[in-house]
Amino acid sequence: MSRACRSVLMLCLAMFASASRAGPAPAQVQPQASPAQAQVPAQAQTGYSAPALYNLANSFARAGKPGLAVLNYERARLLDPKDPDIEANLRHVREASGLPPDSRSGFQRAAEFADPRLLAWAGLLGLSLAGVAAWVRVGSKSHRRKLLLAMWLGIGLLGVSVANGVALWPLIHEAVVIAPSTPVRVSPVTEEEPLFVLPEATIVAVRAEHEGFILVQTQNGRSGWVPGKNLVRIVPAR
Repeated sequence: MSRACRSVLMLCLAMFASASRAGPAPAQVQPQASPAQAQVPAQAQTGYSAPALYNLANSFARAGKPGLAVLNYERARLLDPKDPDIEANLRHVREASGLPPDSRSGFQRAAEFADPRLLAWAGLLGLSLAGVAAWVRVGSKSHRRKLLLAMWLGIGLLGVSVANGVALWPLIHEAVVIAPSTPVRVSPVTEEEPLFVLPEATIVAVRAEHEGFILVQTQNGRSGWVPGKNLVRIVPAR
């Protein structure tokens, strides 16, 4: 192996090792404060890791608050998509609330199963590997096939990371109904008769906001305005 090839390999391995040792702390989400949290044990309200959110969701489920339970199960699943207990309890609460099964596509399920932090660093490694290999290949007359292989490997890693981001993107615009029987109206006012009613724990897509109201769209395509206080985003807006 030429000195150029060894340099490319060592640089990429060093970057990946550094990222693994000094990567950012796990994403932490602050559960929304609510009067119902007064009924939750104090030890379940501390910490923002997947286990803490899972315990908080269990407490809300036992307290008869399916909306807040689903919200925190979804947040916990986002941080730890491989935990079967989170998936099982989330499915149980949805079924007990009379909600339809999870309608995520197979592509979304496959993407969420992988650790998003690991895939983010894989994307960084892939971008670095492809860029450095392409740069070295331009000025090198030897080992061009190996450098080409390294470049395509990097592009593949980057592609997997981008696909995961595309699959998870809708979560940024999703919210959970935390109030029972939330009315949905054709405009952001309370005087009109509701078009339909959203049951508690329903997950909706957020399309717009206006003076305390949120325009939502359900999984079956129906849309309308609901009071913003009746919803909490799965990924809190910063």
